[in-house]
This record gives sequence, structure tokens and C-alpha cells, in this order.
Amino acid sequence: MGLSGNELAKLIDLDRVQRLCDSLSEAFGVTLAVLDLSGAILVASGWQDICTRFHREHPETLRGCLESDLLINQRLVQGMDATEHYAYRCSNGLWDVAFPLVVGGEHLANVYTGQFFFEDDHVDREAFAERARRLGLDEETYLAALDRVPVITLAHLQKTVQFLADFVNMLGEMGLGSRQQEQKHALMLESEQRYRRLFDNAAEGLTVFRAERGAGGEVADLVITDINPTQAKRTSVFRDGLVGLRSSECDENDERLRVYFDVVRGAIASGQPARCEVYLRRHGAYELLSAYPVADDLWVVSATDVTELREAERALRQKEERIRFAYVDVLDAVTGGKLILLTDEQLSDELGTPLGQEVVFGAPAQLATARHMIVRAADTCFPGGIRHTDLLSTVGEALDNALKHAHGGAYQVFARGDCLQVAIADDGPGIDFRTLPKATLVPGFSTAASLGMGFTIMLQLCERVLLSTRPGRTVVVLEFAAAREPALQPAGSVED
Repeated sequence: MGLSGNELAKLIDLDRVQRLCDSLSEAFGVTLAVLDLSGAILVASGWQDICTRFHREHPETLRGCLESDLLINQRLVQGMDATEHYAYRCSNGLWDVAFPLVVGGEHLANVYTGQFFFEDDHVDREAFAERARRLGLDEETYLAALDRVPVITLAHLQKTVQFLADFVNMLGEMGLGSRQQEQKHALMLESEQRYRRLFDNAAEGLTVFRAERGAGGEVADLVITDINPTQAKRTSVFRDGLVGLRSSECDENDERLRVYFDVVRGAIASGQPARCEVYLRRHGAYELLSAYPVADDLWVVSATDVTELREAERALRQKEERIRFAYVDVLDAVTGGKLILLTDEQLSDELGTPLGQEVVFGAPAQLATARHMIVRAADTCFPGGIRHTDLLSTVGEALDNALKHAHGGAYQVFARGDCLQVAIADDGPGIDFRTLPKATLVPGFSTAASLGMGFTIMLQLCERVLLSTRPGRTVVVLEFAAAREPALQPAGSVED
């Protein structure tokens, strides 16, 4: 069973097809019809009186009409090409031609022309008269209707068939276009439903903004068009109370909304998604904001509350800072002021004048070059004033550890007063405060942390060791006091 007339009408405007068929029938005297696959007449125009007033009115002849109407369905099932037409003589003696109406490869209905005789047909008038008498039809009127049935040539039919083939193709394209539009509409509804589910159930707060532009294309105003339940709950604002609010109407005291509007404006101005973290002083809250476009002049701000995370980080930093302060005093006392634990900023203040650019290293083969450069810088700035063995032992240990535990790093040489400073930095995991005393004071102690061993050697041979360490960044500065009298350098003290 194919589509019903009501279902087919969703794809093709049958009223429009009816008007078109009426015009064609009136202009060219052609009979036209569209029937669904059950045989129901959807469109009919120019039909002969013998069919409408007699054959389709009497039950016996109507049965023959209906059987004939469905012949094309049977032929298609039997293997007839869906692009062909089918000409046949109906059970009541007239010729019909049927065309399958196919939309997107699916047979949906049939288009008919017919109710004619060919010029070489033998029309048995007496047989029609006998039928009228047998069925109780008005014989004179019936035969008069028979005489009005068109008689055509095969050439005329061929022209009509060609025209109707194009007509049927046009209907198929109309139906296909409607079906595609219907499918797009269904996909759009599904997409909207999926978007709504995601929007309503998102863990982060979402606020949707529409940009309104002026005559020159500039953003004249921003309007809130939607917020999701998460945002409404977090901000204790009802959706209906916020949707429709314009940036030009925003209360200056509403810190959160002012920030949101500013972030969206900035993103629109740059034409790129924006991401930032803000601190809302009035609310005592940290929010991670992302502004991104979802359609033309439609932007979404995603807000994630990171207050607990930031407070936890701050508490951890405070704890580490207290531990660091404690270690500063302990290490200063134990090492006699030779090992000093500093922050990044404090360490920067302790550095002298650079004796060259920072050099990056990341392979064992580069260490020999690094030692040569450091020794050369020492000899240039303090000729004979720094013992090569002391310098190479300590610097080599620091370079080796940075390479071993952080896969490389960078070094730079400084001069501060009568001291040479060698800074070795890496981006490794840092030295854990819990193991810092052992890592810096116990000979031979080693962990996976960068620069975890060798501090005892450094403390013995250096004037001071400055240390700044945290996850992702460790800097150790080895400070050597230059001798007033040139020191004798052992032969071959610099590696070749």
C-alpha cells in the first residue's frame, strides 16, 4: 500500500496540480488524472462523460475501472521499469496510458491520460448498446457519450506521452524537493531537541546573547536570549527575569552581567572565541568564562565556578609558603647561610650582570660544550680566580641532574661583585618540600626530582647555593668567590 492522498498532499500541492491539469485539459483537450496506489482519485480533469456518468457510476463497470486503474501497480511489481509508461485497454473498452509517479526512488502514485480510441480501432457500437440495455443504462445517452470519445492517431499519442512524461518528472521533482525539505525540517527539529537537552543538562552555566547591529554593521546592543538551569540556579535568577535584558539596560551594580557583556563584546570585536578567568568581588567567586559563536550574531558564554579550586590552590600555596619560610631558617642555620631558598622574584634580585645569553641544552653531547663555555666565561671575567676543578665538579653535577631528571634545561653565567654565578634552570617536577632536607643535605640522596643529588658537593665547593624550586620550574645558582691571587689550575682541567 502506498501513500494515501492526505500523505501525498504533504509532498505535492494537489490543489495546484488540479488547477494545472484543468488548464491543460481545457487548452489541449487531454484527459488527466492522479491516483494513489490504492486507486483513490486525487486529481481528475477532462474526463469523458462515458466514464464519469456511466462506467464509474454502475457497480459492475466501476469494478472494471478500478481493476484497470491498478494494472500499472501489478506491472511494476512484475518488473516494469519505473521510468516507463504503460498503455492498456481498460475492461470497459477504452484506451488508457499510465505513468508511475516516483519520488526519490519510491513509487508513490500514478498519473493517467486516456479514455480514447485509436483511429484503426474497431469500435463495436452494438456491444456498447447491449451493455447499456443489460445494465439498465439510458441507451441513447450512453451511445451519444460513446460518440464523443476522442479518436486519435498513434503519432498524436506519442506527442502526448512525451509531454506527460515531462509533466510526471516535474511532479516527481516537486515531491522530491518537498521530501528533502521535510527531512531537513525533521533533522532541524532533532538537532534543536538535542541542543536543548545538552543546553538544559550542561554542568556549566550557559548564557546566550544576540548581537544587534546598527546601520553601519557595528554592534549596537547585546540581548540575553536564554540561560540554562545550571546558570539560573548558580546565580539565583529566574530565566524569565533575565531573558530579553539588554546590555544598555544592565544595572551597573550587577558585576557578573557587566563582565559577561564585556567578554562577549570583546569576542565579537576580535571575531574569535574568548577565554578568561575573572574574580567577581561582590560575589567572592572565581569564574572561568568561555565566549564562542553558535550562529550568526549569536554567542554563548560558558561559566564554570572555580572558586573552590582557587581557594584550595591558595591554601596550598600558603601552606607551601609557610613550609618554605621554615626551611629558609632551618637551611640557613644548618648550612651556615650557604644554602638559601628563594622565590623566583627573590632569586632574580640576587643575580648579577649577565656574561652571555642563556643557552638551552637537551642532550648529553651538549654538556661538554656547556662546561667549556662556563669555564671560558670564568677565566674571562676572573682570570685565574676560579678553580676549574671546583667549577666543573659542581656545575657538572647540576647539568647532569637537569638532563637526567628534566631531559635538559638552560644555563647562564653572571658576575656579581667578586663572585661568579652559574644559573642552571629546568622545567622538571621540582624538589618536593617533604624530601628537600634530605635532597639538599644528605650525601648521595636522589629522587626523581630535578637536581635531587649533589647538593653536598655544591655546598662544599661553592660560596653560596641559591635555590628556587616549584613544580614545573627549578633554578639553582652556584656562586663562586674569585680568589684575590690567581689559583694554579691543574693541567687538563677543562675537558677537550
